Amino acid sequence: MSLGAAPRPRPRPGLLLLGLLLLGLLLLPAVVSLASADPEGGDGDLRCVCAKTSSQVRPKQVNSLEVIRAGVYCHTPQLIATMRNGRKTCVDPQAPVYKKIIKKILESQLSAA
Repeated sequence: MSLGAAPRPRPRPGLLLLGLLLLGLLLLPAVVSLASADPEGGDGDLRCVCAKTSSQVRPKQVNSLEVIRAGVYCHTPQLIATMRNGRKTCVDPQAPVYKKIIKKILESQLSAA
């Protein structure tokens, strides 16, 4: 008669999979809250919207401009132009043409206030 140790039970693959799924469900609310955070507030915007900008956009083709101010994670203000055909393009806010446009918009807002 042998006094050896009893064999250890093997973990079940189904139990391991269930544990991983439960861990994913516990982490899901944190991921969803980061994705739905307000980009205007600067807390949820984890990257800049405009990776590349263009200074070749003609102002006459622009239907509207959207300005996203600098935030915690993106230190530069961003300028997104919606073209007349509906396409959106990031434009360089430092381009001379857009500097003039931004200046006129700010002046008009100050005179209206």
